[in-house]
Amino acid sequence: MSHTRSSLTAFGIALAIAAGDLVLPANGQTSEDPTTRIMRLEKAVLAPCCYTEAVATHQSEIALKMRIEIARWVAEGRTDDEILGTYVARYGSKVLVDPRTTPAWWTPWIPWMALILASGFGLWRVRHWQTHALPAPMPASGPELPALPDFDEEDEWRKQ
Repeated sequence: MSHTRSSLTAFGIALAIAAGDLVLPANGQTSEDPTTRIMRLEKAVLAPCCYTEAVATHQSEIALKMRIEIARWVAEGRTDDEILGTYVARYGSKVLVDPRTTPAWWTPWIPWMALILASGFGLWRVRHWQTHALPAPMPASGPELPALPDFDEEDEWRKQ
């Protein structure tokens, strides 16, 4: 997925340069590598189709279009504020990524760790039950009762 994103970004930059839209600052130097700047801007904007994933990683058609636009605008020399302002004007302020809502790196690992721990506990518990199984219950011994005569014996007794 990263290779595809890099290819698309490079394609967008090459397209902008080929179109003759590359405008450098007056001194001819940029303060930041254009590829780094493009990646940072792509991570700062949410895909407007669902507003849940950054344009840099989202795989929708609108996200692809936005990645190409960002690359072209960076090549044209637009500032970050101009680029972000354009998207805010189009889609509203919710299109911007709020860094406070970005999950920490360990957040996706929590469900998997819980699953692994629960599976390990379940396996241990089953093995524990197998090795420490209770013996079969012994019949309860109660008071000794006299043996009852068989019905056949009663019939013979009555016949006599």
